[in-house]
Amino acid sequence: MVRATTERSKEGYHHGNLRVALLASAREILETQGVGALKLRAITRQVGVSPMAVAPHFGNLCGLLTALATQGFEELAHAIKTGKAQSLKDAGLAYIYFAIRNPGLFTLMFRGDAIDRSDPAFAGAAGDSFALLGAWAGTSGKAAGFAPQIAEAVMWGKVHGLAILAIDGLLTPLVQATDPHIDLEQFLEQALDYMKAATSG
Repeated sequence: MVRATTERSKEGYHHGNLRVALLASAREILETQGVGALKLRAITRQVGVSPMAVAPHFGNLCGLLTALATQGFEELAHAIKTGKAQSLKDAGLAYIYFAIRNPGLFTLMFRGDAIDRSDPAFAGAAGDSFALLGAWAGTSGKAAGFAPQIAEAVMWGKVHGLAILAIDGLLTPLVQATDPHIDLEQFLEQALDYMKAATSG
């Protein structure tokens, strides 16, 4: 689909379409082939331009991947905010489901060796997501005598850990051992219910 759009209107590059096409190409490669396949030549070949075409929009590969990770955090923030509008539990589930739906992108977002975390746009998008998740964590459970940031770190660690286990397929044996009639989604819902119960006392 990226290739077709590129072939139809290459003059549109001057109006920002090339930036969008390059991000879409990188995301497709990321989700189908993994982080290791994200090379400038592969990304630009799929769009139909030379690797040099990346420079005006992103500078280099790191800039392109940082922009893609920024996009990921923007989408994650939206997912958490939408979930939080329903319930605190749904906010946590939104974080995990985002990872499951976008495993490659989710992995890239936390790869300090592939992206520039000091980039202002990235830092802003990541900060917004963490603030939303922190607000969720802070109201989900507090232990007397501990700073709110401690509760945030612990709750974020638990939700992020579940997300990583889910996208790596490591929860499957636990799901099957729990009840052969439940699926991963039901298992995760019960896991967050457990977290809430464990931190409400």
